[in-house]
Amino acid sequence: MRRNRSIVISYMNLRTLIGILGMLLPIMCYIWCCIYNHNIVLESISMHYYSNFRDIFVGILITSSVFLITYKGYNILDNIITVVIGISGIGIALFPCDTEIMIENVNFLMLNNIQTSIIHYLSAGLFFALLAFNSFYLFTKAKSKIIRNSRKYYRNIIYRICGVSILIGLIGVMLTLLLGSRDFRNETHLILILETVMLIAFGISWLVKGGVIIKDKKLTTAST
Repeated sequence: MRRNRSIVISYMNLRTLIGILGMLLPIMCYIWCCIYNHNIVLESISMHYYSNFRDIFVGILITSSVFLITYKGYNILDNIITVVIGISGIGIALFPCDTEIMIENVNFLMLNNIQTSIIHYLSAGLFFALLAFNSFYLFTKAKSKIIRNSRKYYRNIIYRICGVSILIGLIGVMLTLLLGSRDFRNETHLILILETVMLIAFGISWLVKGGVIIKDKKLTTAST
């Protein structure tokens, strides 16, 4: 029993750490801009790849992605989704987005800027879309009927709000990239704002999943 309890606690801590890392990334980007970039906010979080913040940016993404890949859910679908999310996160980290700076070859495969940005945007789209699905659908599932006004009931409300927030943010980013000029994106920082909303929503959902917010009185795995 003690060993089983230790395993459960480890999983809860893993979920919590995933949430914390997700929320830390945009916060650290803002802090970096204030300290090292003369309060000039970059267009997006991904654009920090081309700054001296790159090692932290890539490190947080890779770490979070590895945690997601090794995370084990309740069923095969849960496991597949988190593995794909993790792989997509690695794709975001290793294949940077496009930039105004003309760069012949970037990333570890030495692809040109157009090729790597395509992989980056596809990875990012898949990453956030599956995070929304994970929060809205998978996290809300339960083995037994959910009692109204129970803690699981309120957790599911948070999960769904987070899932919808991520989805709306993703649609907003796509529309901004497709319809907005680079000057518009630089002036409004709309992509950065939407990315921050999505990552905070992602972090909150995993903090709830980790038992930090609205946890059960008794530590269990069935209801989280």
